[in-house]
Amino acid sequence: MVDMATDADGIADFLQCLSGLEEKNSQLFRTLSKKIVLSTVKPQLTKIAEDNEKHSKILQDISERIGNPKVKTKECKKKLSVVCKNTEMILEKVNKKTKVTLKDISDFLQILESSGGATQYLLVQAETFLFMSKQISDLYGMDSKRFNDLLNEMVQDIEENISLLEDVKYLVEQEQVKDKKEHPTFKYQSPDAWLTPSHSQKTGHVL
Repeated sequence: MVDMATDADGIADFLQCLSGLEEKNSQLFRTLSKKIVLSTVKPQLTKIAEDNEKHSKILQDISERIGNPKVKTKECKKKLSVVCKNTEMILEKVNKKTKVTLKDISDFLQILESSGGATQYLLVQAETFLFMSKQISDLYGMDSKRFNDLLNEMVQDIEENISLLEDVKYLVEQEQVKDKKEHPTFKYQSPDAWLTPSHSQKTGHVL
């Protein structure tokens, strides 16, 4: 954890890493919205992508106001660890697909909604910086109200995004149930029983 009183560049670097994570998350949700087979969840995914992009710019701006960020991508991956790894892993899988199926999005949501997902992680960080907003503003000569308002907006956006992910999850599950009813899968204990035996099989004689 950086010392706010002495390490302005450390804080700036961390904020820049968060900005990069928001940008990567924006790419992920924008790509999902374009490739998902279920059209009813496209608006939710697009809204999350737009919010991520907005947050990325806000965090980058705050980072440059506080210090002189020079952190490299490799260092950010180390700082953000599992969260960054999960986001990049899902994005890589989505990029390789021509379309994202219900099964795909269901699997991705399990990761995205977990503590290792970027959305939950970004909420915790935004709330932490909001809690310290006055101290940070005083230390680095920032407009306290403006800084506080930006962080409050981010927290509200991310909380809304979490609700949108819940909506997506519900709609996907409903569609999966509907799909199973319309296309039931039959399993037989003995598939060979459906084969019509030949005359030789019936009589035991070879023709």
